[in-house]
Amino acid sequence: MWIRWVGVALTCVPWVVCADVTVSDNPQKWAPMTVTMDSAPLSFAESDINPNPFLDYRYEVLFQGPSDQQYRVPGFFAGNGQGHGEGSIWRVRFSPDQTGTWTYRISFRTGDNVSVNLAPYAGDPVPAQVGIQVARGGGDDGLSGSFHVADVSADAGKFLTWGRLDYDGSHYLKHADGPYFVKGGVDSPENFFGFAGFDNTIDHKGGAGSAGLTGGLHRYPSHVDDWVEGDPDFFNAATGESGRAIIGAVNYLASERVNSLYFLPMNLGGDGRETFPFVGSSGSDFDNTHYDISKLYQWNLVLNHMQEKDVAAHIVLAEQEPLNTAWLDDGELGVQRKLYYRELVARFGYLLALKWNLSEESRYGAERHRSFATYLRALDWAQHPVAVHTRRDRPEEAYDDILGDTLFDITSIQYSPGNGDDFVERYRAQSAQSGWPWVIDMDEIGAPQVGLTDTNANELRKLVLYPVYFSGGNLEWYFGYHNLPLGGDIRTEDFRTREAMYRYMWIARDFMQTHLPFWLMQPDDTLHTLPASQSASYSVSLGADGDSTPLGDVQVFLDDGQTYAVYLPVGDVGGVLSVLPGTYTLRWFNPRDGRFYGQDQLISTGDGTPRVAMLIEDPPMSPQEDWVILVQRAVDGNDGASEQDSSTDTAVTQSNTEVVAAAALTGQTDGLAVAQASAEWTPDVSEPGAPEAGEPEPSEPEPGAATLNTLPVSQSGAPSIVLLMLLVFGLKRKVRELWR
Repeated sequence: MWIRWVGVALTCVPWVVCADVTVSDNPQKWAPMTVTMDSAPLSFAESDINPNPFLDYRYEVLFQGPSDQQYRVPGFFAGNGQGHGEGSIWRVRFSPDQTGTWTYRISFRTGDNVSVNLAPYAGDPVPAQVGIQVARGGGDDGLSGSFHVADVSADAGKFLTWGRLDYDGSHYLKHADGPYFVKGGVDSPENFFGFAGFDNTIDHKGGAGSAGLTGGLHRYPSHVDDWVEGDPDFFNAATGESGRAIIGAVNYLASERVNSLYFLPMNLGGDGRETFPFVGSSGSDFDNTHYDISKLYQWNLVLNHMQEKDVAAHIVLAEQEPLNTAWLDDGELGVQRKLYYRELVARFGYLLALKWNLSEESRYGAERHRSFATYLRALDWAQHPVAVHTRRDRPEEAYDDILGDTLFDITSIQYSPGNGDDFVERYRAQSAQSGWPWVIDMDEIGAPQVGLTDTNANELRKLVLYPVYFSGGNLEWYFGYHNLPLGGDIRTEDFRTREAMYRYMWIARDFMQTHLPFWLMQPDDTLHTLPASQSASYSVSLGADGDSTPLGDVQVFLDDGQTYAVYLPVGDVGGVLSVLPGTYTLRWFNPRDGRFYGQDQLISTGDGTPRVAMLIEDPPMSPQEDWVILVQRAVDGNDGASEQDSSTDTAVTQSNTEVVAAAALTGQTDGLAVAQASAEWTPDVSEPGAPEAGEPEPSEPEPGAATLNTLPVSQSGAPSIVLLMLLVFGLKRKVRELWR
């Protein structure tokens, strides 16, 4: 008997009754591929008890790449392979990370609860007399073959071109073959998958905030027209409701360059109570160990589409409500939770941009966090980042006991407006000091009643967006609790209600990705100083109850001596910026429309002092609005300005008299020299608003592409602390690999 492979034909040895195995056609680097086995005549149904195909059989594939890298990838029971719950199809999803020839070896074993046993040789090879044997003796000496991986397609999206988002020991995730990643996402509605177009999706009483949703389920009607021909299409088998609206919602968010989406795959006993991967929702052992194949097939259509549209999946595995926390194994790591993790890793671990979050507002505690993360990481061959979400403004409860633990790479902090920059800077510093620097994700903005609305984007740009980004953090927006049509955390139906913020967020991200070596930069707001006689006392109202929130400090984000990005919540706040001596360009950037205004200035500070105080003058216009100042070291006498020729710039070197006068003005008498620009401003347009539809917008930089005003890494003068962090990371990562 011959085995069907793509590009390979193998002969079974005489003592083995063989399965049919197929490998995806034309595998490409980073693209999803499958190794599918048909175990006929051995077939199952998703409701089978003895044996249970989800627990009592284990299908997995060991891949080896051209550089001898190995990945043991868990597989899953796929029914008939097309979303029906009965059949003989077993499948592994994989995303190869290198071109060239790969080999693989299949293991298919049986035994009580064998699927959640991590030992390679657990259970027994499936015996030939019941239909198939693909492993004899040990767990990895079964059927094997090879395939060739081609380079990525020229028309692939950014994620599929740039590759997996990896933790590399810095404060940002990085695409394996591409740039560092700045997250700008949404975390509402948390029950995004509580969608009427999915099979077996039923709302249950006792949840919170679903009033106004027909049957308690999302339908996203305003996004039906965002679906385009060629997109995935599916239907709820019981109701006939189409899946086009949720695909359209992804399309819309991607068109606004939202690049991350947070959702719960299981919220039974929580707030929404309509999203679950199981065949039933009773909480019985049967329901919690049998999975709905048609629904999971549909979920994968949406998640794969998100990947194709460059939207990361932030999968939050539990809620803080006691019923949900205890839904699996009474809150412990038992068979039910292990199977839950395994099914999600097996079906969705191929995704290139994925973040596992152990629980919303977690109450599990450090011991269980470690236990859960250890098991999850043992399953996850791709080593996606693992986080724990915190209670509002109380991150120390979750983080103090796990700082420095290599199981955790990334935060998920809930916070009040005005606290974001402090938390980012605190946990950047503390995690770096622990020897395992964290990526700092700020994933939910309180207070819970307000969040991001259709009217407060301007205020939150000042309170949250730039303070978090210019402190070295990442963002997802929470929508609060609001009635329809606005909607909120549970009830959002129309993502366009927050469009103003998506555009502000893209302006900020594009500025960072185009003009800043942000992955090398550090926050240090103390480098900006107000005159001794002046104090900043500005505030904004978010519009919910009339209360005002004070604006934070001026934000300073720097690669010292090379690049300084300064966010002024009010443009005429003034003061001085302390920089290393040198020659710099200074430019004014409008965070409301993404454009530079006024003349670029060339400022020479002179030499001979440890630091120099650069006087900050008023912006070119709208002094009561927020502005960004970009200060970059001039390279080889060229200020790098893209909008103007350097001949229009004004170089200014301060005299000793000006130095003494400026130091006295600011109360700084520590020997700082002072540089002050005096060029006339020449704004070329009137005060702008948000970008209009159809207006040209800057694009994200391609990997390795040189961009004017962007300092190459080799010229950026990376701070020694960054290099030290990367060294320590390398040693710790090696320890983790050896441990695994």
